[in-house]
Amino acid sequence: MKESEIIELYGARDERAIAETRAAVGPLLRRIAGGILRDSRDAEEAIQDACLAAWDSIPPAEPKSLASYMVKLTRNAAIDRARENSRMKRGAGEYPAVLDELSDLASPSDTEREAVERVAFRGALSEFLAGLPKRSRMVFVKRYWYFMSEREISRDMLMTVSAVKSLLSRLRRQFREVLEKEEIIE
Repeated sequence: MKESEIIELYGARDERAIAETRAAVGPLLRRIAGGILRDSRDAEEAIQDACLAAWDSIPPAEPKSLASYMVKLTRNAAIDRARENSRMKRGAGEYPAVLDELSDLASPSDTEREAVERVAFRGALSEFLAGLPKRSRMVFVKRYWYFMSEREISRDMLMTVSAVKSLLSRLRRQFREVLEKEEIIE
């Protein structure tokens, strides 16, 4: 079934929308949630949460791409679950490792500045990614958006694990320089 037809099912409040969503983009959603959570049961619950969020938000939301919309909802649900798992000391897949890698890029901010800094950070990130060669951009996004492990990235990109680690280190350093230049961090 086409994405537009599935979105119409959501609009008509037809329960088949969820089953069709899972059929159309389920493997992608499992990869996203699994990459963040590393536990198939938690990943499945995150996907269920994302499907419920889609049910609750379409309409009024009218996504142009169901896959992109569901990836975002699944990613958010998986991150929420990882935070919960982390609080419960059960471990949380790649999420803590990724945050640790990027922790030196975050500047402490008070609540009044957070929104402004977030917008500036997103702009700098978009510009940084746009300027990268495709392979570097893909590695960066796979790690820091999809929370893929370095080993998964190496398999996916046909690189050695050490090459992935080295590239990610270089990219973090370059991004840090961009953030410093833009005075987003000190």
